[in-house]
Amino acid sequence: MSYRETGLSVYGHKCELCGFSVVEVHHIGYQLHTEWENKIRSKYKAGEDMSLILEEVKALGFLSWNGQDLSKDNRSTNLAVLCGNCHSLVHLFDAGMNLLKALPKRI
Repeated sequence: MSYRETGLSVYGHKCELCGFSVVEVHHIGYQLHTEWENKIRSKYKAGEDMSLILEEVKALGFLSWNGQDLSKDNRSTNLAVLCGNCHSLVHLFDAGMNLLKALPKRI
């Protein structure tokens, strides 16, 4: 099941913030993903041992590194169903994990 299908099946087909029915599925922890991906890239480019950092990110829900990209955390607890406008606003204000304050409890 894709992360989109997971998000929609768990949280429904309406924006969790405004109720609009044309929706996208957003990764709540996108900032954490970017932070860890940058750390991994830095170690990778420097030729450093990757084993410890890869164990750390796996525990956070990022399951793989392909030498270029870190997989995203597609667990339902990291997903939100948002309309395009609310999704854009979340990124515009760089809300990240603060979005959790406005959403119902994640399952």
